[in-house]
Amino acid sequence: MKRVLLVLAVLAAGLGAGLGVTPAAQAAGGTVVLKFYDTAGNGTELSATQVKTVMHGSGGSDSDALVDPVTLEDVKGYPLYKSGSPARWRFDIPRQAVAFAVNWPTSRGFSTVVVDNGGAGFTAGRTLVFNQQAAEDAKRRLDAALAARPDYVRSAAFTAALADAVTNLNAADAATTDADRGKYGQRALSAVNTANDLLLSEYGPAYARAHDTQPWIGLTVDDIASHPNWAALARTHTQPYGWVRIVFDPIADHGNVEHYRGAVQAARAAGLHVIGQPIDSTFANRYTRAEYLARVKAYVDAYPGIEAWEVANEVNGCWVDSRTDAKGDCVDELVDPDDRIRNKIADAAAYVRSKGAKVVVTLYWQLGTDEARWSTFTWARANLPASTRRDIDVVTLSTYVEDAPMGLAFDQVMRALQAEFPDQKVAVGELDYWSDDTTKAFWAFDESDPLAGRRAVAAHYYAASLGYPRSVGGAFWWYFIQELPGDAGLQKAIRSVVDRLTLT
Repeated sequence: MKRVLLVLAVLAAGLGAGLGVTPAAQAAGGTVVLKFYDTAGNGTELSATQVKTVMHGSGGSDSDALVDPVTLEDVKGYPLYKSGSPARWRFDIPRQAVAFAVNWPTSRGFSTVVVDNGGAGFTAGRTLVFNQQAAEDAKRRLDAALAARPDYVRSAAFTAALADAVTNLNAADAATTDADRGKYGQRALSAVNTANDLLLSEYGPAYARAHDTQPWIGLTVDDIASHPNWAALARTHTQPYGWVRIVFDPIADHGNVEHYRGAVQAARAAGLHVIGQPIDSTFANRYTRAEYLARVKAYVDAYPGIEAWEVANEVNGCWVDSRTDAKGDCVDELVDPDDRIRNKIADAAAYVRSKGAKVVVTLYWQLGTDEARWSTFTWARANLPASTRRDIDVVTLSTYVEDAPMGLAFDQVMRALQAEFPDQKVAVGELDYWSDDTTKAFWAFDESDPLAGRRAVAAHYYAASLGYPRSVGGAFWWYFIQELPGDAGLQKAIRSVVDRLTLT
């Protein structure tokens, strides 16, 4: 994961995109007017400017999008415009049913919040209280998640959060003013978020253990020199399900495939499984199609014992198929269409398949934080044809919640990923939370203590990713070597998931 490329690409994409120009075209299905209320649940309607401030967190950009309510494909990016007196944000409905998605906070941090009008999407104009509708739609999805997990043993904490959600939704339904609907709606949204997180994190390890899924508990090794005992550390916190993803850095190896021989041997000696990543997304646009395949071939041939190869990383990030300027912004597309990442994936996947190893492709989770064509499911549908998918074994998501939140949408996203790739296994393929990064746009779990937030991110995503058919879990904490050795809390967060898997 590339801090500068990711953050600046995200910031550049949305700034000014939805800041208030009324579209010239008439809405095909009417206009939805949104009334937003404060995130503390006090029932204060926010001005249009205040709404944007909330959405942008601590420096993010616009994230509003119209999406397919089932597939989460991005139909239209940055649809919001303001109009009326007082000025309120609204969007026009195109010639299909759409849901509205945006980054919005609850007491658990920022999430991609999807408002889908009871699951059917919006097809006709109306005025609605965003907070209440968001809570109602999230509660409906929570009920569906519970129904899909009849073996879930409800904890006291989950039961309390669910009861809180129901109480506040009932209060919102009974309210006689929009202020009260907004107040109780936001409180309900926070309670649903809490219940949802507890359900997923409590159920994941129990599901994996009951179904003997042989999960991958993964860590990423991106700097083999900085911690000489990294393999032993990885073993301590992941076994008996330990995997390491070794990033073969072209700057470090200078094209010498033997540079990582010791690292692979160390992983093997520690009893760890290995995913090899020949080309991280930072470097993908530096290679022609032929050069890309040549590097993949060189590493696959040099390390025939590696079980899986990540043939492409964060493939729908704009920087992968674009040139970037000195600041890391995506400034234009690659000139030669033959060099697009979709072709590189097809070539590399076919080659790895021919060698008998597993083929892994990693998508980057984003929805509304860049142009619609780069959003996760829109890009996948357009760029990974059946001929390529036949050579892919595992599709994973890279998620950095401080730049592109998932949060409350986790179950929705994982189910959409499984539906999009019914013949592949799925996983979280890259994860971190930069608690000391001043460019962090969106907070998770603990706004006042970023280090506690980091630990909570690890505990939740490692556990939640395990609770699905065809999921191998994964996570593959990116800054494992830099962050894990000195953080007992982070070590405990990951190891506790493994311990729950090994309960007898």
